[in-house]
Amino acid sequence: MLDLAATSRDSALRTLHAELARQPGVTDGELFLKDMLERVGLAPVCIATDVALPHARTTAVERIVLGVGRLAAPGVGFDGDHPNVRLMFMIGTPRQHVEEYLKLVAALSRLLRKTGAREALIQAPNETEFRALLARGAHR
Repeated sequence: MLDLAATSRDSALRTLHAELARQPGVTDGELFLKDMLERVGLAPVCIATDVALPHARTTAVERIVLGVGRLAAPGVGFDGDHPNVRLMFMIGTPRQHVEEYLKLVAALSRLLRKTGAREALIQAPNETEFRALLARGAHR
């Protein structure tokens, strides 16, 4: 989802979740939301000043699911240290798929650490270019 219009962390999470919960692999959208919000409440989920990685290990998914959202400027505050999150990567993982989850997080982290990668995603003019940037980064 590009340029997600959200005014708070909660509305950003719920909007992206609503989209992701309709995807194959999610068996219980309400439980997935509950588990993800619980996890977000336990510890910070931001991995950079402008990037959040809300996630949950849950029985509500039958495979790893990933939803990606770019928040409209100026972004939303996730906590005091991250007042303008613009990129959100929401992950749902079956409880037993720890290794696969860690590989996905590592790949996302590598991509987002690359010089200019976050800015390119934030500036991508459309969803096609946004997806292409993600795909190129994932295969390097």
